[in-house]
Amino acid sequence: MSLKEAVSNSLLMFVAATCVVLIVRALPPAQPTAQVVAGFSSGTNAPAAQISDNRVPTPAMQDGFRVYYLHGNTRCPTCRSIEAFAQEAVETGFADKLKSRQVEWQVINYESPGNEHYATDYEVVAPNVVLVKFKDGKQVAWKGLPEVWEHVGDKATFTKFVQNSLRAFMGEPQVASSEKPNASRPSEVLPLPLPSTNATRSSDVPPLPSVPTNPPPRPEVPLPILPIPGK
Repeated sequence: MSLKEAVSNSLLMFVAATCVVLIVRALPPAQPTAQVVAGFSSGTNAPAAQISDNRVPTPAMQDGFRVYYLHGNTRCPTCRSIEAFAQEAVETGFADKLKSRQVEWQVINYESPGNEHYATDYEVVAPNVVLVKFKDGKQVAWKGLPEVWEHVGDKATFTKFVQNSLRAFMGEPQVASSEKPNASRPSEVLPLPLPSTNATRSSDVPPLPSVPTNPPPRPEVPLPILPIPGK
């Protein structure tokens, strides 16, 4: 190849390279793709949202009442019975209010990451049912029901206790017991006492002799005549 041809080829390559650079510069810059690496977003310095499998996000609460069942990582059979009985008590006693969201039921593990404040806020040391009142989106009152542990052995008593506790917390009248008062109960007839087996039977006692109503007259006995001394 002659010197002239080599110079021509070099000029052509230079021109081609210059065109490629101009075309690339004319294109709009590509937007970087956001990726989450080690809990942070590449687009910002803020940590990415992460929710534990056991963590229940708390939705915004309108004015009303929320019934929490708070439990830990260890779930004993009694703990699960309290949860089931309490949920059934709320669902059967406040179905209309649950539908209108005046009352809400929520189960939370207070030992899951991010939920530790529930144990502190409601002074929980063991699984418990907690009643909370919200107004203007803020909590204004709460009440724990540790007595559920005492009533878990009797489902009917447990249900009545939870429902009446929630009604009292809401300022509603409690439902009276369906049991009738003592005045309406039928009078009880006490059985007559049975005679003792050691008692003497009437057949063992001899009859008393009969006493005549008109006894015969007694015979008159004449008095003896005694001599008078000196005569």
